[in-house]
Amino acid sequence: MNKAFPYLFGVAIIALSIQTSQSFSLLTSKAKKTTTSGTKISDTISNLNKKSTALDVLQSLNKNSRLASYVTNNFNLKQQPIAVVTGGSSGIGIPSVETLALAGIKVILCARNVTAATKVIRDEIPTSIRSKIHIQELDLSDMSSIQKAANEIIQKHCENNDDGSNVKIATECDKIDILLNNAGVMAPPQRTSTAQGLELQFGTNHVGHHMFTRLLLPYMNDEGRVVTVASTAHEFGQLDFSNLNYEDDKTDRGYSAWGAYGQSKLANILFAKGLSDKLKDNGSAIRAVSLHPGVIATNLWRHSPKWAMPFLNAIVADKNVQQGAATNVFSCLVDSSEFK
Repeated sequence: MNKAFPYLFGVAIIALSIQTSQSFSLLTSKAKKTTTSGTKISDTISNLNKKSTALDVLQSLNKNSRLASYVTNNFNLKQQPIAVVTGGSSGIGIPSVETLALAGIKVILCARNVTAATKVIRDEIPTSIRSKIHIQELDLSDMSSIQKAANEIIQKHCENNDDGSNVKIATECDKIDILLNNAGVMAPPQRTSTAQGLELQFGTNHVGHHMFTRLLLPYMNDEGRVVTVASTAHEFGQLDFSNLNYEDDKTDRGYSAWGAYGQSKLANILFAKGLSDKLKDNGSAIRAVSLHPGVIATNLWRHSPKWAMPFLNAIVADKNVQQGAATNVFSCLVDSSEFK
């Protein structure tokens, strides 16, 4: 039982930090934020709140004409917008994928387990939109898998050469409009390593998504969106650059399941901010944002003690899965002017 105390402590910290989070989560309040055009976000989405679902978000943005240009500009064109979603076969990834497909977007669902992802599409996605979803094998804890997945996405979703050779080349690639970095690992009790020897949470949640983003960024729409799912857990994370991987022989920094998770989420936010700054400095209109989706009872908690799950579901979890996906969908689909 004593081994479970660190988990419950971490859970309690997350629950408390929700109240003071500074992560981007537009759907948890009606703060009077103002864009450069003078339009208040709260006026545009006044009917959305913490309990709004992903479908509520899509309907509201469509009703208020606040959908991103890559959605509206392609309604009357043959070319579909493209979204790449990591962790799309579980948790908030499933309703995120479904809602993006409902918006008319071609979704590349990235998952470690292709069989499980196929079952999810068959069992949980409406028949009418299944054809819009394409499964891509991706293990973010293995750089070779990340490289392979990025290469296959570029190759499979490009136009053919004019000579009819059926060879697809990067320069003719249909642009990716959305990259949703949604996958994650949370609080394994023992230090575990990625294929390349990095601490699993930092290596997967941050380094894996960092590498995946850098490989796909050259193939993104000039007005596209990079959305990274962070967490209020960043508030108890620290980046110790002398020992990011919690290696015992380097410093006296011992492995902490929640400390390592917080570090990875802090890295997610800093990555999104750094990428946003660099894109702006280079004159790109691509937006990079991070978000806190809320505390949701999903399989992300699989490393927590089974006896603690009723406590998590009844007291700590503040959203269901459909509500948890709402900020994902909002960040992916809202018009870019809302971020100014």
